[in-house]
Amino acid sequence: MTMRMGWSRLATPLILILVAMLGMGAAVSAQDASPAAGEAQLYNGMTVEEIGAVTADEEYKLLAVVKTLSNEYWQVMEQGYQAAAAEKGVTIDVLSVATEQDTEQQLNQLQTALGQGYDAVMVSPITPNNLIPALIQASEQGLPIINVDEKIDPQAAEEAGVKITSVIASDNRDAGARAAQYLIENVPDGGKVAIIEGKAGNQSGLDRKEGFQEAIEAAGNFEIVASQPADWDGPKALDATSNILQANPDLVGIYAANDTMALGAVEAVRAAGKLDQVTILGTDAIPAALAAVQAGDLEGTVAQFPAEEARIATSLAILALQGNPVEGFIPAPIELITAENVGTMMEESGTPTA
Repeated sequence: MTMRMGWSRLATPLILILVAMLGMGAAVSAQDASPAAGEAQLYNGMTVEEIGAVTADEEYKLLAVVKTLSNEYWQVMEQGYQAAAAEKGVTIDVLSVATEQDTEQQLNQLQTALGQGYDAVMVSPITPNNLIPALIQASEQGLPIINVDEKIDPQAAEEAGVKITSVIASDNRDAGARAAQYLIENVPDGGKVAIIEGKAGNQSGLDRKEGFQEAIEAAGNFEIVASQPADWDGPKALDATSNILQANPDLVGIYAANDTMALGAVEAVRAAGKLDQVTILGTDAIPAALAAVQAGDLEGTVAQFPAEEARIATSLAILALQGNPVEGFIPAPIELITAENVGTMMEESGTPTA
């Protein structure tokens, strides 16, 4: 599926604040010395906020590859590319596939598109390796490659001769750890918990699982009784959660590696009549999850900001084309959203409230 970009205003004050805060404590790049306390981290002489504000000096033709628009997270990223195209004066086409299982279709789409005269590519692969054959082609064409959100396997890329210019992504281990910390603080007696993983072998899902697992095990009074993949799918998460609850009727918490699965878990827990017993946390802060947090069904979600990732990715592509590439990893902001701040998040993101 290809979509031509129009205009959509998605950058919000909350996101800009988080980006500015992120720059204060981000990891050091290979290019710059460690900042003094209170100073923003620099990437090739720029803060993350300054990178995001970059505009083009000519109308570049850019290609963005996301996963599937059946997931609200990727819908928001696609809209972020729309906004970035208008803000920065470039053309962006977006490719997507029907489901997050369509690895071959995503590869075939990108291989076909690379013959259509794009100046740079921004890619979110379904798996760390499925786009490597097409990225070999992009590298041979000399195109800047910006890796967005879902990380490409760096070793596989290097072995294939693929040069990744920049990576913009969230710290997924931190996302899982934040969910665990919320459980530790709000379920002080501990108990049995479960993890609903993403797709087996997916690095983002694995990192979220491991971040949650390490933090919850360190608390000492929680037991992980199940950890099952549900392929980022709501109905599969519902089935997995139902089975977990049957085996563990005294379950006190669930962490899902994305919100689509968290909402599936909510339905299973609701059907079992245990919403007051089981604390459920998700990841991504998609609109439906924010509404569930507001309604009190979902306890919280670790927000990522896909529209801002798209905006920064577009800037990184422009900078590379202007001969000023920002090489290496640039961290994207994350924030835990609960009942305390969901109203602000919904207002700033334009999510309808109840």
